[in-house]
Amino acid sequence: MPLFWTSYTHFSTSHDSETTDTVPDIIRIVKEAQCGVSAAVHACDVKMFSVAYISGFIAKRLLNNSNCDICKKCLISEVPSPLDVYTGFQEHSSRVQSLTYPTEKLVQTVGTAVTVLENVMSMVAHLVSVELYATDATKKGIGFDWIRSAGCSLYYQGTEDGIVTGITRISIPWLCKQKNRKMNKASRQKVLKSKFQILSHQ
Repeated sequence: MPLFWTSYTHFSTSHDSETTDTVPDIIRIVKEAQCGVSAAVHACDVKMFSVAYISGFIAKRLLNNSNCDICKKCLISEVPSPLDVYTGFQEHSSRVQSLTYPTEKLVQTVGTAVTVLENVMSMVAHLVSVELYATDATKKGIGFDWIRSAGCSLYYQGTEDGIVTGITRISIPWLCKQKNRKMNKASRQKVLKSKFQILSHQ
């Protein structure tokens, strides 16, 4: 199965041999993420709606050039679930389904991976090989046996790699943008507080 992020290039650096083994409490972070996301999925928590939308996007890109019915069954749900409310609102037509609705297992995997990356990014964002750390954390912490157990041994590795690449390529820029917004907001608040202090002493 051709991977959809074909522009991905591995840049060899002095950090390539490093992994998330150097990140403290990575096992605890993964376990907590798995428990939290699993509970949120089963409770149909609203915060999982956007995760389901992203999961559908990843599944669609993975299956663009694939005719494997087993892979499709593994990644795509035939019937939209309650988690797909947000995705349903994004449809251009109420009569024609054009978007992709992921399986619950894919949503759990993507949600867990994003949660892990949120915790890990603050520890590795300053490093050269951020994507390598993110990929390692995802592959190390997230279980992909559900793909292999679906019965498709031919495309198992390609599907796993595609999911991981999709998650990191989407999540890293988004997390960086969120961090920048928080820093900008904190900076503006600090300037405003300083101005008030100056005015109060006049």
